[in-house]
Amino acid sequence: MDCFVLPGSILRRWSSGSSLRYRALEAEEGLYEAETGPVTVVVGKERREFLVDPFVLEESPFRALMDAVRKEGKGRAPPGSTKARNKGVIFVDVDAILFEHMLWLLRNDCSSFFELNVEEIIDFYAQES
Repeated sequence: MDCFVLPGSILRRWSSGSSLRYRALEAEEGLYEAETGPVTVVVGKERREFLVDPFVLEESPFRALMDAVRKEGKGRAPPGSTKARNKGVIFVDVDAILFEHMLWLLRNDCSSFFELNVEEIIDFYAQES
C-alpha cells in the first residue's frame, strides 16, 4: 500500500474537519510532476512507496534517518528504475514499518517524535531482519 503524507500542522490549515494526513494511493493515480510536489520514497526490501512532502524529510528524526542511511550507503534509487531517473525517487533501505511508524508519530503530533534516537531504532530493526 502506498501513502501520501502531510504533517498535521499543514493539513489543519487546509481542512479543519479532516484528521487524515496520509492516504493510500490508487493504482491509477499518477505521481505529482511538479518539482515542488511530493517526493516518492521507496522503503525497505518490500519497496513500499510513500508520497511525502519534501519538508517532512527535513524534520529532525527524518533528517537523522536520511543522514544515517546515507552514511551506511543504504540510500539510493532502486536499480533500473525509470522513476528513479525521471522523478527523483529516494530509496531508503530501512524497515518499512519503522518508516511508517515515524510518519504516524508525525501525523499525530506526538511530542516523542522529536525525541527519537533514530540510530538506536535503526540498529534495533536491523537486528530483527
